[in-house]
Amino acid sequence: MHWIKAALLLTCLLVGYADLVTTNVILNHGLGELNPFMRLTQTWLGEWWVFPKLALTFVLMFLLSRSNNHRRIAFIIAFIAMPVINNAIIIASIH
Repeated sequence: MHWIKAALLLTCLLVGYADLVTTNVILNHGLGELNPFMRLTQTWLGEWWVFPKLALTFVLMFLLSRSNNHRRIAFIIAFIAMPVINNAIIIASIH
């Protein structure tokens, strides 16, 4: 695997983890999840909702690993980073 692709896949994992952490901070402040699918998952699974969230991150990493277009991988990672940025803005407005 090319080192650029490996770095992009690692970035995907880090963005998924950052989404998980920032979502937990928001939930701990009494706010809710905006994504209806994840809200339903949180309702059904309670504290265990993190596992489907992580599973989706790993599925996405697998699918991205099948691509050889680094620009396309980077674009998708930028797209999935948008909720993390939104979460960070919400967290900053809480404090």
